[in-house]
Amino acid sequence: MAKFKVYYTIELNEVATHIFESNDFEVKLCSHNDEETYVKELAEFQPDAIMCRTEPITAKMMDTCKSLKVIGKQGAGLDNIDMDHAHAKDITVVYAPAGNANAVAEHAVMLMLMCAKRFTYVDRQFRGGNFLVRMGMEHTYELGGKTLGMIGCGRISQLAMQKCKYGFGMNVIGYDPYLTQDKIGDLCELKATAKEVWEQADFVSVHLPVVPSTEHSIGREQFSWMKPTASFINCARGALIKENELVECLKDGTLFQAGLDVFEHEPIQESSRELFNLDNVIMTPHMAATTEQSVLNCCTSVANDIVAVCNGQEPKVKAQKPKF
Repeated sequence: MAKFKVYYTIELNEVATHIFESNDFEVKLCSHNDEETYVKELAEFQPDAIMCRTEPITAKMMDTCKSLKVIGKQGAGLDNIDMDHAHAKDITVVYAPAGNANAVAEHAVMLMLMCAKRFTYVDRQFRGGNFLVRMGMEHTYELGGKTLGMIGCGRISQLAMQKCKYGFGMNVIGYDPYLTQDKIGDLCELKATAKEVWEQADFVSVHLPVVPSTEHSIGREQFSWMKPTASFINCARGALIKENELVECLKDGTLFQAGLDVFEHEPIQESSRELFNLDNVIMTPHMAATTEQSVLNCCTSVANDIVAVCNGQEPKVKAQKPKF
């Protein structure tokens, strides 16, 4: 009989499974991704640990488990876990904030490049037979000399800043109330207000956690501050945005262009389907963090921390409730 049990809400790679099995864990993968299934299977399996990616880990799920010691998140964002309830029940939460940071930073830069070349518009025109679209490409740019504005200047932001400043020769400005200029050095010029960043940047990229002060905090007001040909990039969380206002601003020209990897509702619901019809938005299905390397990094790190917690040891990375 195994010493511990771990319940997966998403299939893991072989390395993570090997870590668990070699440390005397019984592993179980959920049969379906919904809370009713989770609760039923958790009640039967009674795990010591739950490992998830973006699937919701609710209070009801935690309460179903009699001996749950730790929840492991394969990634950086903690908004899918009821952190208040986990803390109240003294359940440790471990995660991998560095494991996918470079992948997300690269994805943000990719979306910037695609916006700079008006990729969706060009792709649709070319697929429709218009080869000469290449001859009239106004409002297409090189990144060199343009200004990148970061809202939130943590690990992912700083990796993207490095690529843009030293790789493309961009100017970099940012806003982060928890960071000082001496801490970030000459990588970025910090502004006193977020509005200054929105107004001055050619590309505004947001990298914030979803907390009460940031949820649905970005909408028409912020987009109206932007330059007429500036682009908005979001690889953080869809819940930061008032998505109906984003769509309206893309349609009426208040916002020139957007590159989106995340959405208010995932999978995308009918209310967001209008985005698919717009030529001035580039979309990817919340995949920025899921490169082969980043998934391996996150799974390995979190699996090892779950093993540590279950054996009464301190994890390398223990989650705290995010602030902003």
